[in-house]
Amino acid sequence: MKIAIISDTHDHKDNIIKAVSIMNEKKVEALIHCGDIVSPFVKRWFDDLNQTAKNNFFGVFGNNDGEKIHLKRVLGQICQFAENGLEHVLELGGKKIFVSHYPKPETIKALADSSNFDMILTGHTHELINDQKPNGVLVLNPGEVCGYLTGKATFAIVDTLEMKVEIINL
Repeated sequence: MKIAIISDTHDHKDNIIKAVSIMNEKKVEALIHCGDIVSPFVKRWFDDLNQTAKNNFFGVFGNNDGEKIHLKRVLGQICQFAENGLEHVLELGGKKIFVSHYPKPETIKALADSSNFDMILTGHTHELINDQKPNGVLVLNPGEVCGYLTGKATFAIVDTLEMKVEIINL
């Protein structure tokens, strides 16, 4: 299964549209947003996502997502937000996945060391992290789609069959 992992879109219209176009071109089957979506109106930019990925679109809230009620109501039409908004535990493509916008480094280490998850997905720092641990656990922060802090707009696509990560530069 091909899963697109994005974070920190911060309402960047052009880059969201580019990312969705690339996801469709690469035939991703699921999309996970690791938080800091920001505004509910971004839904219209995700509406062009292929139907398979749209049916498997998951998200968590970040520290800049102030309109949580409206995000759940509007973007929630196509995105399944975590029940508590902050953490998702998913199984996709035969892989167990933990998603949170800003877990503490100690939490990431404990989760990775536990081997209870195949992937630990984060956001918040805007810095790309692609770290395959010796026990096979993938710790991934896809960077920032917005490109505001680092000057590099990125996201990732994970092929769960091979546990191969492709970093996409926008």
